[in-house]
Amino acid sequence: MTQPQPQPAQQSLQFQCPQCGGEMIFDVTAAGLKCKYCKHQMAVPVPPGAQGAREIPLREGYQRAPRGLGVATVSFQCRECGATVSTAPNERTVTCTYCASHSVVQTQPDPNMIQPETLIPFRVAREKAVESFKSWLAGLWFRPSNLKSMAQLEQIFGVYVPYWTFDADVHSQWEAERGWYYYETETYQEVENGETVTKTREVRHTRWEPAWGQRQDRYDDVLVCASKGLPEEMANSFATFDTTHLMPYAPGYLAGWRAESYAIELPAAWAKAQSTVENGQQSKCRGDVGGDEVRGLVVRNQYANETFKHVLLPVYVAAYRYNDKPFRFLVNGQTGEVRGDAPYSWIKITLAVLAVVAVIVALVLVFGGGGGGDSALLLPSTHEAAEHVRRVGA
Repeated sequence: MTQPQPQPAQQSLQFQCPQCGGEMIFDVTAAGLKCKYCKHQMAVPVPPGAQGAREIPLREGYQRAPRGLGVATVSFQCRECGATVSTAPNERTVTCTYCASHSVVQTQPDPNMIQPETLIPFRVAREKAVESFKSWLAGLWFRPSNLKSMAQLEQIFGVYVPYWTFDADVHSQWEAERGWYYYETETYQEVENGETVTKTREVRHTRWEPAWGQRQDRYDDVLVCASKGLPEEMANSFATFDTTHLMPYAPGYLAGWRAESYAIELPAAWAKAQSTVENGQQSKCRGDVGGDEVRGLVVRNQYANETFKHVLLPVYVAAYRYNDKPFRFLVNGQTGEVRGDAPYSWIKITLAVLAVVAVIVALVLVFGGGGGGDSALLLPSTHEAAEHVRRVGA
């Protein structure tokens, strides 16, 4: 893929209140800009020439894509997780948004970063995200007793996370062997009561035949997370982003919010998207083969009309550290869906295992006649009990 030629970045804007001159930020409940001082509200200004959710042809995308965020920002890079997050010029941070590390340094925003084509504005208020965090934390089992105080609920940040989306038409040709089950009656002998007897049974066999075919599919908005701060498995766990609500990018949506710069470049993101598409085509073609079994499936894919968008998606991040290890809690800023991870308290797990074992022993003594005979076989091992409790606690 051709490398980008530097394009002029848009002028960085700051949003001042037309009534009092104060700073305006994007307000979730108002769905527009709101003055921090006099509370005046106004719609987010739409840049001249802004288009809808425009798809950019993949091959010449680097050259055509505009550059920069178009809003005044200060960038901070985390030396631990590598994420680069942009904040408002008057905001200073000493911890990383994603991992709560103190190893953050101020950097210059890259004016040649591809500008987002579209975004989904925050729809969930910060107060709701805090409530979700508290409810999630209260519902955890077998966690350290001091976790609530260590989690620092006030450190919840709304950040626009970078994603790439890809569209493509895919023509697939496949070939395989299709297997059909059939049954034959066979005789066999076995010894019963000291005598050899002849019996019959139905034995399953598979009849194989060659198969081939083709299909045409359209993929729309295949999401690839371009964040360096979010672990890939957590980023991919969000299943509720509705990209039909993507809106044309306007810098005003970022006023007062953080935004991460993408860390996965377009060619690498397209390779990830192709892997997703090819796995999907493999599954679809396998279904086309039919039969009772399939073997030797080979799928050849041809792509056409490949396009991309650079999008920003809203996520609340509560990053905290426990025993110097980072943990995260996420809230989907569009739908309110929650995801998170937290440390386990092995002391609580051990006590719970011992309690379970004690209950089982008591039941065996009561119903097993004092533990005689084979009643000991009913007792699980400590490892098995611990594993059961761990799964339940998870």
